[in-house]
Amino acid sequence: MSVIATFATAIDAPTPPRRPDFQKAAPDAKPPAVETSPQAHAPPQSDCMTDLQGAGVVFDKADAPPGGHGGCALDAPVRLSAITVDKRRIALNAKPLLSCAFALRFSDFVKNLLAPLGSSALNAPIAAIDTGPGYQCRSRNHRAEAKLSAHAKGMAIDVSGFVLSDGRKIAVDAQPDSQSTAYVKSLRTAACGWFTTVLGPGSDPYHATHLHFDIERHGSSDAYRICQ
Repeated sequence: MSVIATFATAIDAPTPPRRPDFQKAAPDAKPPAVETSPQAHAPPQSDCMTDLQGAGVVFDKADAPPGGHGGCALDAPVRLSAITVDKRRIALNAKPLLSCAFALRFSDFVKNLLAPLGSSALNAPIAAIDTGPGYQCRSRNHRAEAKLSAHAKGMAIDVSGFVLSDGRKIAVDAQPDSQSTAYVKSLRTAACGWFTTVLGPGSDPYHATHLHFDIERHGSSDAYRICQ
């Protein structure tokens, strides 16, 4: 079954619960399984970057950022410029700095869900994705008492909006029409098949303007997700 068929009914999916407990991944999709800590099972740097190239991802090998505090580290850093989907390049305007393992996961999500669902729901291909910088050496939500953020390992990305090939712009926190609203809601719901954490508007004040995706492990089971 094609991705478009798989997610055809997802357009009317409700907004994810505001404050659920840990929940198991439920989307009717076949994303790559999250086994254990992605850092522990990351492929060797050369293999990972070969896989990125084979997937049509445009990137530059990056230097590891200066040593941070409190355990900040970036394994096999890459800077993403674009992801090729059906011979079209989807630009990543901020050129986020990510670990190669997470870049592979995010590119798979773009190729198999974000882009095809967008073309179907919005009647125009996705031309660009507005993101944050990716890697940031900081705690969760910039709170001094919090644990280290997945951003501090290059294993998270924030998506704030999309640009379509016809020039339309869709912000995660302000959609111009019902089609765009349905697309963002469906994307957010189904993303829990690819990522262990999905946060966005309504989750908390820190994620009011963007969708946060990461692949850190939660609890004792890799099947659990935080989808808010």
